[in-house]
Amino acid sequence: MEYWLNLPFAMLAKGNSFFGKLVLGLNIAAGVGLLFSYLALYISPEYFWMLAFMGLGFPFLYLLNVLFVFYWLVVRRRYALISGILLVFGIGKISTIYQFNKPTSRETILEYKTADSAVHVLSYNVRLFDLYNWTDNKLTRNKIMDVIRKEQADIICFQEFFYDDTRKFNTLDTLLQIQPARFKHVENTATVKEVNHWGIATLSRYPIVNRGIIPFKDSTDNISIFTDVRIYGDTVRVYNLHLESIRFRKKDYEALKTFTGIEDQTNLDGPQLIIERMRRAFIRRARQTDEIRKHIESCPHPIILCGDFNDTPNSYTYHQIAKNLNDAFHEVGSGMGTTYIGMIPFLRIDYILYSPEYFTPLFFRIIPKKLSDHYPISSALRYGKVK
Repeated sequence: MEYWLNLPFAMLAKGNSFFGKLVLGLNIAAGVGLLFSYLALYISPEYFWMLAFMGLGFPFLYLLNVLFVFYWLVVRRRYALISGILLVFGIGKISTIYQFNKPTSRETILEYKTADSAVHVLSYNVRLFDLYNWTDNKLTRNKIMDVIRKEQADIICFQEFFYDDTRKFNTLDTLLQIQPARFKHVENTATVKEVNHWGIATLSRYPIVNRGIIPFKDSTDNISIFTDVRIYGDTVRVYNLHLESIRFRKKDYEALKTFTGIEDQTNLDGPQLIIERMRRAFIRRARQTDEIRKHIESCPHPIILCGDFNDTPNSYTYHQIAKNLNDAFHEVGSGMGTTYIGMIPFLRIDYILYSPEYFTPLFFRIIPKKLSDHYPISSALRYGKVK
């Protein structure tokens, strides 16, 4: 073991050219970064928040190390061991980002939705149904409703839900009219003028027999709920989670553009402010994750868990919440699992998980509609104890 640990440094000390030493040094740094990204799954950001940044960068660090392997195979094969060994340890994590399954056909999806004992689940961060017209399109709310109407899901989990009690923006009444999931569990994080409500919502075709909130001590805008429903004579618990977001403001996005070179602007404090917001979000999310994990461990029922984790599969959040649950995308999804539409590409932060002892996944689909800053995700799960 000591030999392998010292090997990169011994290579670096040898009489290579300046360029060779530079590439080797960068390779070692990329390898250490990849190793730290593996550790991000197991160590809470409460104790070491910098690892969470490495976990976020896992896809890029992995790809970078792949490139180093190809480079050294051409230049000096022995050096390919630096990244090659690390890549082998992480190869199983690629399936959380990209699935090589054959895409499910539209006809098969329609068949699965109506199959015996199938439960069709939809999870969607609707970004307040475009309340503030972020899309510059007044028809966006109606288009979101069209997506939901066409899905005709049995269980729908909404994050960043908004409705009011007047006819101006009464999304809740509209939803209860256009699709079959009409038992509702709505919890608010804010109410203004007693008629405008922000929060989270779970709608169900099946009767609701119990409901509750998983309280977060240090967040006012994020919330997670559980809803017990009667499915085929049994009680199933549906978790709907919305975990701490980074809360970027407009000036933060401008600073990020500057930092990435997208626009020629100057904001020296931008990167520091962004890192601070991300650090705070990582730590809060870890605390929320621990509360959710405790709640799941005490759950006496089969579980369907949906939500916007605001974190990637290579994170402490996902690793803890998904423990003993299966990921529908991982089992039957296909292609790139991107669910977030934003400046950082290829992020999968929205999930449908389930108890593998009670559910068999039939399909998983990311619906390619750019109406929110998240894609809606859809899955059919066949209920029945798995032998």
